[in-house]
Amino acid sequence: MFFIPLSTMKKLVYLIILFNCLVNAQCFEKISCGTSHVILLNEQNYIYGFGSAQTGQLGLQSVNNVLSPAMFDSNGYWKDIFASSLRSFLLKNDGTLWATGNNIYGCLGINSSINSTNIITQIGTATNWQKIVGSPTHTVGLKEDGTLWGWGQNNDYELGQGQGNNNLSQLTPIQIGTDSHWVDVAVTDSGTFVLKNDGTFWGCGYNSNVILGFLGNFVYSLSQGPSDNWSKIKAGVFFILAQKTDGTLWAWGSGSYGQVGNGQFNGSLTPYQITTDTWKDFAVGSLRSYGIKTDGTLWAWGRNEEGQLGDGTFENRNVPTQIGTDNNWDRIYAQGATTTVGVKTDGTVWVWGSNDFGQFGNGTLNQGSNVPLQNNALCTLGVEDFDDEKESVSFFPNPAQDVVQFTYNELPNAKFEVFDLNGRLMYQTKTIGFSGQLAIPVAQWSRGVYVFKIVSENREIIKKMVLN
Repeated sequence: MFFIPLSTMKKLVYLIILFNCLVNAQCFEKISCGTSHVILLNEQNYIYGFGSAQTGQLGLQSVNNVLSPAMFDSNGYWKDIFASSLRSFLLKNDGTLWATGNNIYGCLGINSSINSTNIITQIGTATNWQKIVGSPTHTVGLKEDGTLWGWGQNNDYELGQGQGNNNLSQLTPIQIGTDSHWVDVAVTDSGTFVLKNDGTFWGCGYNSNVILGFLGNFVYSLSQGPSDNWSKIKAGVFFILAQKTDGTLWAWGSGSYGQVGNGQFNGSLTPYQITTDTWKDFAVGSLRSYGIKTDGTLWAWGRNEEGQLGDGTFENRNVPTQIGTDNNWDRIYAQGATTTVGVKTDGTVWVWGSNDFGQFGNGTLNQGSNVPLQNNALCTLGVEDFDDEKESVSFFPNPAQDVVQFTYNELPNAKFEVFDLNGRLMYQTKTIGFSGQLAIPVAQWSRGVYVFKIVSENREIIKKMVLN
């Protein structure tokens, strides 16, 4: 009898599913959702978008709603995308950052006070951008060196420049604080929140005191908040949803629609644990929360007047409520008030909530849904359950000089070692918890190539790093 190795079988199954998806759909590697638009990056590094184009956020000449995926850049040199409120930020392969869309208070960062633009415009000259998030009025970005930068509205100290330094409009990126060990960032309407590589939580801005546990209306510069061991963070309107290194999920802040998930409609001043389960992905909209448990089930809670939770009702929920019975959810995306996008492990894309700008991307307008609907025009690549080569670790920067940031996912208690090319052990530790990040000091090491080895219960990962 002829046996097919399991790894080969998984790839064959993935290819069959992907082929069936490709017959009727365009496939994409990355998806990002704004308030009323969606942008996508395909395997050829082309950018597509659909939904509202009213403020130029799709980079198109027309301001009419786009009901199906439309290409708005085909140069093929993009590597990441970040939809934010009514604008889009695009990261090139060379590390430069570009933007298009609404520019209220200078929140595009293009050194202009123009109200909006549909021209994709470079932001400064930096070549080491990593992640961008934005509220309706301000934007914050992480660079590969671990520094934090912000631009746009600052009259509520959301850019953390200190008491008295709260100019209304910051037109170009300005550094927030002096530290260089930030690993994740999220924003509320007038606050900025960030995690350090030691797992601590920090924030600044208006009403950040409620989330940080301080007295007064303003936090003028980045200040430390509750607890530690945090690994990922998302923010809605004055509330936080964050994951710890052990994979558990916690929420706190405003909860008038049940978005904190504590069984009440009045929020929580301290982090509240969302069940005792561990979670593989999570997201927030303005006043709602979502989570995918490690068993692949999808849960939602918070505001639901447009059916944006997807539970088949229009009732607000103050506890996590399961969405359907499927257990193959992989990723969840939500921003703004009323639209949600989910991806399953078979690569299919699902949409629900409001569709008043065509943000379902399925050719319809104003035909919303309170349950997930498959968008047959879309599918995704790099599906987790069928691609056994999907990366669970990353290093940056590479090449490095002083500090290397090592990020890991789904590798609890893995052995981590660094060797030089002579086989000499340079560094060793163990990962702590489900996911997280480590800062590795390399300034005293000799220039050259180093080998990173990560060994977990069921896999071994080898990576190379160059030290300049």
